Amino acid sequence: MGSLKVYATVAGFLALATSITTARAADLLPPPPPPPMPEEPAPDVGGWYLRGDVGVSSYEGGKLWNSSFNNSTFTYGEGLGSGSFVGGGVGYQFNSWFRADVTGEYRYSTGYRAVDRDASPGFLGYEKYRADYSAGLFLVNGYFDLGNWWGFTPFVGGGIGHVNHNISGMETSSLIVQPWSGVSGGTIRNKSHGDFAWALHAGVAYDITPNVKMELAYRYLNLGEARTGVVDCFCGQTKPGFKIKDIEAHELKIGVRWALGGPAPAPAYEPAPLMRKY
Repeated sequence: MGSLKVYATVAGFLALATSITTARAADLLPPPPPPPMPEEPAPDVGGWYLRGDVGVSSYEGGKLWNSSFNNSTFTYGEGLGSGSFVGGGVGYQFNSWFRADVTGEYRYSTGYRAVDRDASPGFLGYEKYRADYSAGLFLVNGYFDLGNWWGFTPFVGGGIGHVNHNISGMETSSLIVQPWSGVSGGTIRNKSHGDFAWALHAGVAYDITPNVKMELAYRYLNLGEARTGVVDCFCGQTKPGFKIKDIEAHELKIGVRWALGGPAPAPAYEPAPLMRKY
């Protein structure tokens, strides 16, 4: 009988402990779910964008040349001076480090000026030239973005394309010193001439918003040569036109790029904070 009482007592304690444990477990929430898997990063791609640019130019070169000149001709003070331009384009951001665009722009300068001195044997004369200049430029450009630091993205690039030079209102006036003294001159017919053009770019972009970037950039341009129409001399003769050779420009420009896609959407579901009851 003593053993049965011991067994009964132990069984009673076990039953009581089990009921207490079950009651406490009922007051607890189920175990938390496993942490969500980290989201995969978005693919490294971009999208279409529009751009607009304005800038200023400092022209170099512009050597005046004519097949009727001889080796005694020396031209100086020649060039297109300074100028400005406005343009726009459309492009595509392929990934975080490469993009490309097609641009078109209208250009003009303060005008072409040149003076030549002809010192042929038995002859000495000076001639001045003045003309208006404008051009249309189309480029296909590629750029390498060199990383983003606090919203700033430096970049380098290059481009190739076509330029259409317009020389208009060109006039010439001559001062002949020998063999006789006098003043003559003439007009030069207007002409448009197309040529190959290429460019080099370097600059930095700044993120104004996720979809809008502002650029400050330097650009070197090689614009080939322009040509004039024939020369109608006041003396009644018609002479071949001129070439304005080796036109180059160093430029500072400001641009804005608008990405056509929207910013990345917010997550569709955000789990609520876990509440535990003790």
